[in-house]
Amino acid sequence: MSTPGDLLTAEELAPLRRALARYRVMAYVVGTMLFLLVFVAIPLQYAANIPQVAVVVAPLHGYLYIVYLITGADLARKAHWRLGRIVLVVAAGFVPFVAFIVEHRVTRQMREEWGDRLLRPRAGPST
Repeated sequence: MSTPGDLLTAEELAPLRRALARYRVMAYVVGTMLFLLVFVAIPLQYAANIPQVAVVVAPLHGYLYIVYLITGADLARKAHWRLGRIVLVVAAGFVPFVAFIVEHRVTRQMREEWGDRLLRPRAGPST
C-alpha cells in the first residue's frame, strides 16, 4: 500500500520526522511531570503537609505542557491532522498516563499514514 511518505524524498520527509521526534520527547517529559505532580507532589502537599515539591513541579509541568502543545501543533500542521487527533493530544497532557498511550498511538498512526521511512533512522555515510 502506498503512503504519502513514499512520494517524498528523504529531505522532504525530514521536517516531519523531526517534528515527530520533538513531539515524542515532549510527550514523555510532560507525562512524567504529570505523574510526579499527581502521584508525588500533590499527596506530599496534602497528606504530609510538604508543599515545596508541588510548588516546583506544578509550574514546571505547566510550562512544559505549553511546549508540548507547541510541538503537537507543529506536528499536526506538518502531518495535516484532523481535529479528533489534535483534541486527543491536547487532553493527553493533563490526564495521568494518557500521554504515554497517546504518544504510542500517534507514532503508530504516523507510521501507517506516512510509511516506515518516517521512523527509520537516517543511514550514515557508507565507507
